[in-house]
Amino acid sequence: MEYHQEVLDRGTGHLTTQSPGDWITVTELGQRYGMGPRKVRAILHHMGVLGREGRSYRLSRQLVDQGIGLRHDFTRSGHAFDVISPKGQGIISSVWSETVTDYEAEAASSDLVATVREALSAFEAGRREPLGTSGEVRWVLDHFPDIKLNVVAKALEVSPALVTRYANQRASETAYRKRKMQEPLEELSVTEKLSRMVVLTHDAD
Repeated sequence: MEYHQEVLDRGTGHLTTQSPGDWITVTELGQRYGMGPRKVRAILHHMGVLGREGRSYRLSRQLVDQGIGLRHDFTRSGHAFDVISPKGQGIISSVWSETVTDYEAEAASSDLVATVREALSAFEAGRREPLGTSGEVRWVLDHFPDIKLNVVAKALEVSPALVTRYANQRASETAYRKRKMQEPLEELSVTEKLSRMVVLTHDAD
């Protein structure tokens, strides 16, 4: 969509028509990046270009004032839409890859949070006593070994600092058990060897 503006030629005193460049709709912008209408709006909302207005994502009037685009609120079709200016397209392009990566990571994190909560709830349903926060952190780390600590914090609804503390305790205890298992057992009796193994196994549970 190409817009035109009239500019006063101070040399002749006449108004001349100039084109500020090609303006495209949000949907057309998504097509440029191989994304559908819904996904591109979600990405632009994550970027801060579009804001939630009712059931729609719209360009804010503040960004319109900054030359990022234009709002078409009253159209013959009755469907409001926005267009992005060449300036806005350039800004969006400069941060597009970074924004998409962050958006997809956050979406994956949200899915994992739901999975962790469901799995932990199912496990605790079969227990007589609650695990407590420390036990929950350990259980999640045992069953989701590649999970990030900030995701654990979000799933358990506790502070990241608390999760880090319990994770460090777990790591220290695991390292201690490994060292004990590797100590020479030649001088111990069979009974003492079995006793040590039972204790270490119990600590690991």
